This record gives sequence, structure tokens and C-alpha cells, in this order.
Amino acid sequence: MRIQIRHAMIVDRQTIRFNAIDLQGLQLLGSCLGHFARDHGLRLVTLSGQLGAGKTSLVRSWLTALGVTGRIKSPSFSVVENYQLDDGSQVAHCDFYRLDDPDAWQAAGLRDALACDLALVEWPEKAQGLPAADLSLAIDWSQANDPEGPRDIHVCLPASLSTALVQSAQTAGFSPQVCEASTDPVDQPADPNKRTSMGGLVQAVGAVGAVGAGSASGLLSLSFVLIPTEAQATAVTAVRVWPSKDYTRITIEHDNAKLGFYTQTLQSPPRLFVDISGVRLNDKLKTLLASVKPDDPYISQLRVGQYKPDVVRIVFDLKTDIKPQVFTLKPVAQYRHRLVIDLYPTVARDPLQALLEQVDESRRDPAEAARIQDILSGKTGPSFSDPTPPASGQTSPPEQTAQVSPKDKPAPNAPRSEPTTKRLVTIALDPGHGGEDPGAIGKRGTREKDVVLRIARLLKRKIDQQPGMRAYLTRDGDYFVPLGRRVAKARRVKADLFVSIHADAWVSPNARGSSVYVLSERGASSTAARWMANKENSSDEIGGVRLGGADEDVAQVLLDMSTTAQIRDSLKFASFVLNQVQTVNRLHKQQVEQAGFAVLKAPDIPSILVETAFISNPEEERRLRDASYQDQMAEALMRGIKTYVDKNPPLAKSRMM
Repeated sequence: MRIQIRHAMIVDRQTIRFNAIDLQGLQLLGSCLGHFARDHGLRLVTLSGQLGAGKTSLVRSWLTALGVTGRIKSPSFSVVENYQLDDGSQVAHCDFYRLDDPDAWQAAGLRDALACDLALVEWPEKAQGLPAADLSLAIDWSQANDPEGPRDIHVCLPASLSTALVQSAQTAGFSPQVCEASTDPVDQPADPNKRTSMGGLVQAVGAVGAVGAGSASGLLSLSFVLIPTEAQATAVTAVRVWPSKDYTRITIEHDNAKLGFYTQTLQSPPRLFVDISGVRLNDKLKTLLASVKPDDPYISQLRVGQYKPDVVRIVFDLKTDIKPQVFTLKPVAQYRHRLVIDLYPTVARDPLQALLEQVDESRRDPAEAARIQDILSGKTGPSFSDPTPPASGQTSPPEQTAQVSPKDKPAPNAPRSEPTTKRLVTIALDPGHGGEDPGAIGKRGTREKDVVLRIARLLKRKIDQQPGMRAYLTRDGDYFVPLGRRVAKARRVKADLFVSIHADAWVSPNARGSSVYVLSERGASSTAARWMANKENSSDEIGGVRLGGADEDVAQVLLDMSTTAQIRDSLKFASFVLNQVQTVNRLHKQQVEQAGFAVLKAPDIPSILVETAFISNPEEERRLRDASYQDQMAEALMRGIKTYVDKNPPLAKSRMM
């Protein structure tokens, strides 16, 4: 039975304070509260606190205590993650941090998401009109100048449940004691001299302070202090290897915000050493040995061992000279802290080389191939890293065609010949996400990055079979490509059109249908469009981009160069594609939508983003997994592209492009 709380009467609510809680104590507290909430029928719990304070970590322990198994994802970008317990009850974990409007949670259908057996809501202050919470938590750092140190946690709940929570805390290993009365017991610091040993696991002290009977507030304050008895080694929770021809990425996921590392490269033979301090060799790190495949472009073999008592050394034996980038990433989405080791070739792989490799030899123009080789060897043409846009006035609308003077027209009876300006039309296909960034994930575990890559490959084959057309993939494997680099690749191969392929996700499983988006300079065409743009633009944050790196610099230049003409042509292109997509799947919206998608900001390429279906909808997830539907969607996209090209032939460029 749900407990009703009367906020107007403060006397009915009491506050329990947990002081100096470290990570281990946070997990213990989350487990304790999880059992407590289940046993007392609590249905709405809110968690407030700054970024990184530990709200999601506490919820993970809470859900684990309720029986949730496997990886518990953060709803930072999905907004809500739903779980079904063994007894059939439904639990929703919500994160409202990215809501940019206090009423957006209701517009997004989240009121229905909260109508479950238990809802755990982070950042409730971002939402206006939430139902009254049965229990609320506020988490803050114990020391303002130590954001990675212990936390102070306030738990506010009905007075009638305070005794039960004290008993639950005692059962979990806390030892509350009555402290002297205070005019402000909630803010009274714990006495560090009262700490006592507790089973060698933690040291704890508790103080219970009650305001006098004459107090109007009637608040109860409990203080608990947990500190580790000895330094704990960094826990490595996962390792992943993402090989590709562009670069190989190694990711080590861990729980230490201040992880130390040292790197050194050696020659003859080429090797890379990475020493990680405060870490002990465990089974997760040992799996690196089996994670490196023989066909990895850059790693010959890998060794890992306990170099010193508190230092793990990883040695990469390399196939060629590399330019390593080693950096850390803060927790985001489903990931904890990450140490990232990127192995780039000393000379970056040029997208033109990839274009040659992607074109079937039977359809390759020898003259064009020779010209590309000249560019690759530095004899002619711009460098890949040059993001400079064409000068103003040098581009024309795609529908404009080259003019032929009367003297160049063939005689009426003369055999027709191909115009000298005819060239291959290049379509850049951009499968969204990849590598560390899985994109949206359906309830059956379908990953957006896998589905869209399959559709993109099918579409490429269909385009390559069309006379005068060819396709180029911005990624042709399971690895991460930053958003700005995707645009730069398309511009390097002088793509005529850009198609980014995705699969929608929404907070409600009822949302369905396909959509086509283009860039907007004046704001999104709808709340949903803005939501989708924010979600897709978070790819760099999840996939992992080194701050201050070359990719960030290129992205910053490219993403400031969108033009009105490009948006106009993109709208025209999108309308043809939308007309074809609706023959395969119902449309989510009957018109082309607009929003600030970062990947659509090439200044000289008509660009669209296609959401093929809602992977969060169980029925559409099933269709996205179906090879027949993937082929039908690829065929529809190809028809839309071909219709636009036929009606808007691009201007003549060099024979190469």
C-alpha cells in the first residue's frame, strides 16, 4: 500500500543524515535502502545532488539488491531505463538532467513511466509537477574542495518510518548512538574521535540527535560515518578492444577518478608500454590477451602483468610505428571512468584510400585511381586535415546544370555521345555510433550501431550497382568515429550527398515510425526533434573524444560552416527520401523534421539523417532485426537518393569526382 506524505506538515517527515560515505559505504547504503523501500512499499524515490556525486552508483546498488542482474545502464541519455523484477514488479530508473524545459518530462510521456511499482528519479528539480516522493535523498561532497572524496547523504522520509530505517541501518552494519541535543542537529558534524572498528571492513560511528519536544520542527537527525580501514586498489570492471584500419582503441573501465598512468614508446621493434598505478592484475585485465585478434592492423601481440605491487604494466608489440593517444574519460551513460589507449598510425589513413578500397575493382576508373594516388603521394590536391570551406560564391544549387553552347551541340543526325562533364556521383553513407558508443539498445538487446551498419552496407551495394553512382562508408566496422571526423571524411572524398543512418529510441515503448531530419539554424521543428538531436550529438561524449585533440579541432571548424543553401537543398533531398521510406514503414511525422544535428553541418553537401524505426518499440525492434526489413529500408533509401540525383544532377567537377 502506498504511503501518503503530507508535505505541508514538516513534523510528519524526518531527515536521516549519513556523513563521510565512501564508495564502499555508498554501495552498502544503496543495498540497505533497496531492501527498505521494497519492504515498506515505497513507490517514488528522488535523488538530488551535483554531477558525479554518486546518485547513479547508489541506484545501481539499490537495483542489484532488488535482484536486477547484468549491466545496469545509466539513463543519462535514454532518460528512463525500465526493469522487471523476478516477482513481476516494474521498476523505472529516470534521469532528468538533460531536460531543458521543466514541463518536458510530461510532454515526453514520462508520467506514464513513473506509474510503476517503484520509480527512482535523479535530478527531480529539473521537472515541474512531480508527484510527492515517498523518500528523497540529497547527496553532496563532504569537503567542497575534494569532489572525489566521501559524501554526505540526507534521507528524508515519513516520521513513522524513521525507526524502521534505523533498524535496517543497524542490520546493515551501522551503529547509531544518541548524541547531545542540538538546535541544528542535521548540520552538526560527526565527532571523529568516536570512530570504532567494525569487522575490519569499515569503521563506523552513528549519532542520533532529537530536537526537544518543544521544537516546532520535530526533525530527527541520524549521522553515520564510514571510512575504509585500508587503501583499496582500483577495480577494473571491463576491458574492450576496437580494431579498425583507421586506428585501434583499447578501453579499460574502472572506478578510480584519479587513476595514474605512464606511457613510453620504444623502437626496433616498435613497442608501447602503459603503466597503470594503483591497480592489481585481475581476471578482467587478463582478458586483454584474448581480445587482440591476429588481423588487428596495429597490434602484433599484447602482454600484461603485475610490474610492481601497485602497478600493472601493459606491453603492446606493434606491427608498425604508431602515434599513441592515451587519456581518461569521466563516467557517462552506462560507463564508469575509462582509460582509453588509441593507437593511430604515424601517417593518418586518408579517406581517399578508403574510397579506393571500397570501390569494386571492376567499376574502378584507372584514370581516377591514378589521380587519387597522386593526391595520396602529395603530388597534387589538398591534405585531409584541411577543413577550409569553398569560397563564397563557388558553389551553386545542385539543380543547376552545365550549359552547352550552340556550336558544341551535335548535329541532328549525329550519334549522341556522353557529355564530357559526366562523372560519378558519390554518396557518403554514415552508419551512426560504433565502438564504445552502441547507440540506442532495444529490450531484446538489439544495438543501434549494429543494425544501422548492416543497412548502410546493403545500401552501399545497391548504390554501387547504379550506373554513374558510388557510395562511401564513413565507418565500415564496429569502431567509433567522432562526429566532426565523419563530416571531414565526406568532404575529403567530395561527396555529393550525405546520409546518416540511425534507429530511434524514445522514453515510451509506444513511439513508432520512421523519420527524416535535416539541419536547422533556427531551432528544432519540434520538442521531439530537439530531443533526438541532443541524443545523437552526445555520441562524441559516449564514444570518447580526447579534449584538445585533432578531431575536436576539425569538428569545431566544420560545425560552424553550415549554409542556408545547404539546408535548402537538404530539405529537397529529404523530401524524396521520406516519400520512399513511407512505402516500407509508417512515418513518425508526415513531414521532414529539422534540428541541430552536428553530423549534418557540412557546408557544401546536402545532408540528411534517417531514423529507420524506433528500436525502443518492441515490434519495430523485431523488424529492425529482420534481414528482409533491413533490405527493404536500404532499397527505399536508394530509390529516394536516385530520384533526387536524377532530378538534381550535380555540377561537373573533376573527372575524379
